[in-house]
Amino acid sequence: MAPNSLPPPRSDQTYVVVHPIHGGQITLPERYFLFPSDPIARVTVPSLSFLIAHPGAEQPRYLLFDLGLRNDREHYSPAQQAHLASRAPYHLGPGVAQHLRDGGLDPGAIDTVILSHVHYDHHGDPGDFPGSQFIVGAGSLSLLRRGGEGMGASHQAFDGDLFRGVETRGGRVHELPDPAGGAPWAPLGPLSAALDILGDGSVYVVDAPGHLPGHLNLLCRLAPARWIYLGGDSCHDIRLLRGERGIATWEDERGACHCIHLDRGRAEDTLQKIRLLQEASAREGVEVEVVMAHDAQWWEKNRDRASAVSKT
Repeated sequence: MAPNSLPPPRSDQTYVVVHPIHGGQITLPERYFLFPSDPIARVTVPSLSFLIAHPGAEQPRYLLFDLGLRNDREHYSPAQQAHLASRAPYHLGPGVAQHLRDGGLDPGAIDTVILSHVHYDHHGDPGDFPGSQFIVGAGSLSLLRRGGEGMGASHQAFDGDLFRGVETRGGRVHELPDPAGGAPWAPLGPLSAALDILGDGSVYVVDAPGHLPGHLNLLCRLAPARWIYLGGDSCHDIRLLRGERGIATWEDERGACHCIHLDRGRAEDTLQKIRLLQEASAREGVEVEVVMAHDAQWWEKNRDRASAVSKT
């Protein structure tokens, strides 16, 4: 296998089907995300969730990657509500669980929910999946306990009670170990650390540091020469992935400097690894489609892929 290559399919390889789900909308001021930027430009973007359907040994298995926004503004903490007001116009509901029902799938069939991270626009309503296992990246539970104390910018507000409705009703919350500790993490192509989460080479959880502690991506095998890479908040505008713009910083009223990513340098490194993954795969005739959680242009072109949930 060439350097930076993804593993070829096994003789008995299993493939998955991935469906996007519209998990609500927020509006992003360009100046907080891109440099250079238009200081008054704002774009309304989706907060995407993804259903991953695996054929299973005896019956299908269903996973979700991210849950978008909550159903109701009042379900957020006061600090999160204050930040949400800065992202108007926004749209909440009907929620990922209802989208699944509308598509013919009982939310109770979801056995695992993987959160890219625990920001308000990705964790949705975990209580809608009380019997599911939740997987979060290393450091996520500490963020929830601290509530974002001392982190400055308004988007760094976290809900310490996020998983209460899950843990009290039979569900489980599993925090992955720090990738710096090695196993069970292992390199995958140009990616520094990945986990074969189902054990058959069909779905890999990818460590994607920079945006927030515990930030995860997901790499799914769709066909012998086709993958989809779910990038979460690795970037908020595809021009960053293409190298056409830089990551923005800004100063608050006290003169403190902020960035949408907690560690800007590591966020840049994560984007570079995603580029290398696409480039190396393309050289070998393998497609890696990259989808970020807030890519409005991708959603407009691919919203029809959400309509097939009931056929999964």
